[in-house]
Amino acid sequence: MTAGRSVGIGTTGFALASFAAYSVWAFAGRPLYRSIGEAGLYAVCAVVFILLGSVLLRPLARIRLGRFSAVFTTAFLAYAIAWCLAWFGAKGRVGEWLGSLAGSIAFCAVLAAWFKSWRALLLSSLVLFVANSVGYFAGSWSYSALRSEHAAIAKLSWGFFHGLGMGAGLGFAFYQVQRGAGRVEPTSHVTTASDAG
Repeated sequence: MTAGRSVGIGTTGFALASFAAYSVWAFAGRPLYRSIGEAGLYAVCAVVFILLGSVLLRPLARIRLGRFSAVFTTAFLAYAIAWCLAWFGAKGRVGEWLGSLAGSIAFCAVLAAWFKSWRALLLSSLVLFVANSVGYFAGSWSYSALRSEHAAIAKLSWGFFHGLGMGAGLGFAFYQVQRGAGRVEPTSHVTTASDAG
């Protein structure tokens, strides 16, 4: 597994998961908000992220689906909790920036702990923060541009761009922590018959 392949898997897989999660907001957000509140709506979206992310991002690690699901679920919950604490604490753009930073560090800290690769924490957190922020704020701009005439499409566009950016960062983070733990092959590795068998 190369860094480029990891980023590609993360980008495509998480874009699909994000599109689905934001679809909840686009098509069921109003009734969910009225019945379970803003935090409840975030929780429902987080469940969609976790279920689809666990399946679609599974190729990022050479571990069984059950274990990958445990890793991803723990990391994403840490991200979501850190993001929400920052958002509810600060609100507005400041809350969004702080949420992206805190969430990225929390996600990567969980990965570093699972894979015992603490040396990868700084770089993976930085890359995830940048990629996540680019995707999130590109989506926010798209939402603002479209929402007056196409509210549902505006929300879906936000999910799509956020998924692309965060997915690229997640792919890199998974690659980096496994590289630090010696779990990825060098890019020059050539598969032999003994390897395949």
